[in-house]
Amino acid sequence: MNLAIFKIFPVSGQAANVIDVLESMKVALASVADCLGCTVAFEADEDETVIYTERWRSREALESHLRSPIFLRVLEAMEFSRKAPKMEFFTVSEVGGLEVIEMARLKDHEFGEF
Repeated sequence: MNLAIFKIFPVSGQAANVIDVLESMKVALASVADCLGCTVAFEADEDETVIYTERWRSREALESHLRSPIFLRVLEAMEFSRKAPKMEFFTVSEVGGLEVIEMARLKDHEFGEF
């Protein structure tokens, strides 16, 4: 799985517009088989950061998307950032769920730390 994280710092009064553009990506990518999903979050910190995340089945699918016309929406949203947006791309080799928590807590229990 490949993960792309974009952090945008909207200029004053533009956060809602940035969020709207990024929310529209959910609909646009819903029918793309290799897209495993995307999310939009807003951090109510001093930077009022908008975080947009996409998950892709493969690196090739992600790179194809980055060259696609639909990705221009993300680039458009980045234009409303008052400072340079931050982008991070990860290749994930293993994904876990609740079992990771259970295993970690079981190890603590085995060593008498509960």
